[in-house]
Amino acid sequence: MSGFPASGRKKRKLLIFGIAAVLLAGLAWYVNHYVSLDALAEQESRIRAYISTNPWRSFFIGFGIYSGLALVPGTGGKAIVYGWLFGFWQALLIVTVGLTLGGMAIFSLSRYLFQESIERRYTNFVALMNKHLEKEGAYYLLALRMAHVPYSIVNPVSGASRVGSWTFCWTTALGLLPANAIWAYVGVRLPSLRELATNGAGSLIDAPLIVTLVACAALPHLVRWLISHFGIPAAEVNNQDATGHES
Repeated sequence: MSGFPASGRKKRKLLIFGIAAVLLAGLAWYVNHYVSLDALAEQESRIRAYISTNPWRSFFIGFGIYSGLALVPGTGGKAIVYGWLFGFWQALLIVTVGLTLGGMAIFSLSRYLFQESIERRYTNFVALMNKHLEKEGAYYLLALRMAHVPYSIVNPVSGASRVGSWTFCWTTALGLLPANAIWAYVGVRLPSLRELATNGAGSLIDAPLIVTLVACAALPHLVRWLISHFGIPAAEVNNQDATGHES
């Protein structure tokens, strides 16, 4: 498999980590000195008022933003924000359709423009996927989605494999649905900034929220256990070099 040698990847990751740490430190300093929770709560109130008075426009603006961000690796956690702002059902629809369309875009680019380079970069994974698609069919791709095998690697590799476009589409939407629902519900259970400013950190102590977070952490492990129990070896791809789940 081609790519950076191990030392090069390690240096690159350290550089990215260092830059991220500096940016986060700068953001924390700016927020601590120039941004108050009350000011943020006021902005939040304005956003919520706009969503309430312009529901359709807000929905399509939110959907457009999410669909764009779905194409950017490493932008996980968006479903929580959307659940927090839009509520459960709207957030679930936006996230599921947005991720599916984003996945289809990467799938199509991989299949029609970058198939050879993807095959060189992920030779083992492409061969593995083709082998199991022949044995388990669509259930293998569905298992990869439900087991949270990284979104940013499954999409391009699927495009380079022999899976059909429609199979990729419906397995993506269905396979990501459980995790999307959990993350959207986490956002619903989070307090508003006004509540946080009024009641302090105690407003974060919420039994359904805690249970949902535990469920979110347990879901991929449960799915991987079920996959191994029924003999679909999705866990073989866990060591691939990629980012995590993108909700």
